[in-house]
Amino acid sequence: MAENKQKIRIIKIAILGEEPLGWGSGKHYFPVILNNYKWKTEQTEYQFKTEYVYDKDILKGRLKDFDVLLCPGGGVGDGEAIMKGFRFLPRVKKWKKQIKKYIDAGGSYVGICGGVACFTGLDKGPGRKPKTFFERLYNNSNVGASCVKHFYKDLAFPLFYPFQRRHPEKIGATGFIFSFKPGITKNNKRVHAGGVPVDFVISKDNPIFSDYTDDKIRIRWWGGPGLTVPEKPGREIKILAKYPKNEFSTNSKTKINAWYYKGGITGLIHAFFKSMSVLKKGKEKLKDVFIYTYYLAKPWVNSDKIVNLSYSDKPSITAEIYPNKNKGRILLCTSHPEYMIWWDGYIEEIKQNGKNCIAEGFHKWKDISDFSKDYVDELTHTWWIVRRITAWAAKIPDEHLPPIKKDKLNEDVEKIIKENILSDGTLLNQMKNI
Repeated sequence: MAENKQKIRIIKIAILGEEPLGWGSGKHYFPVILNNYKWKTEQTEYQFKTEYVYDKDILKGRLKDFDVLLCPGGGVGDGEAIMKGFRFLPRVKKWKKQIKKYIDAGGSYVGICGGVACFTGLDKGPGRKPKTFFERLYNNSNVGASCVKHFYKDLAFPLFYPFQRRHPEKIGATGFIFSFKPGITKNNKRVHAGGVPVDFVISKDNPIFSDYTDDKIRIRWWGGPGLTVPEKPGREIKILAKYPKNEFSTNSKTKINAWYYKGGITGLIHAFFKSMSVLKKGKEKLKDVFIYTYYLAKPWVNSDKIVNLSYSDKPSITAEIYPNKNKGRILLCTSHPEYMIWWDGYIEEIKQNGKNCIAEGFHKWKDISDFSKDYVDELTHTWWIVRRITAWAAKIPDEHLPPIKKDKLNEDVEKIIKENILSDGTLLNQMKNI
């Protein structure tokens, strides 16, 4: 009798690694979560293989070698949303054309947080058009492959927004990005806790969440948009998760105040020289001097105005199939399933002292529940989602998606815990985790 050999399928994932503004990202999480991860079905063994790609690779047409292009958030996705907003540049036009061509040919895209923003157009709500420089860039970065738009009621860069003193709350979600001091757990552990762990409402009529036991899932949110889906999308599309009906940005435990900068040019000059000193002492790359200057510029002032995002009940994860015979797939996720979550606690505003700066934080989490012994449960809480959405995008059969399974401590996980979860109390460590 012939032996029934198990087939092996390698899924090739291109992780966009470009950080055009020098602003860091969590891109290093994705190889840890995905690369060499294996799971088996009755007849097939699947394995992810990841590789970083950069703008130059996209321009050279290298995407055809991959099953999925995954774009992380932060300095990658948001950085690209800004730089690719200069849509008149020939290099930008070619970059978008290559990604669109890749999806036309059946390639797939996974966008995480800023990776959603750089891929889609901006929706500010009924009758409202992009006004700020930042909003125009985010709208212009649209690749033109998705029917979904990303939603920001307001969006501006905190330092350069010209009306920040009168309307500081108009910075929108960026107020949650560049602002958190390390949080404190109930047993006085210092952890890098930026953004908000949100209990998203999930739909079960899809393979990602169909066998998940609850109707909500806690995922880390850190400045991502909402989503808007057209009434007549002209393609197959599903909403997999939504923001809670109760607006988390105005909740007493998770709201923040908008701060604004009033240090002028003098504050930036002083910050430049301080950042040079910090970089030299830490033996860091000189290219980071500009982003660190931004982090160290002071002073900032608490406006006492709440940043209201208006995300109530808006979609946060969508899955769509490109409407041609090649059926490329597009998965958009506005939160960060690669990041840790935590339980309980509340956000407290830092006291205004005339010397406040981004690097030292404007708000912090307090009374967070104690973490598990090795921090693994919190860190890897939603890593299975990253694997499932990537496998779905790679056109793995619905019944063959990776399992919902807890991860274990290993060398790579331990490194993330040491460098990105636990705070060592230094200014450099804090700035690296903004």
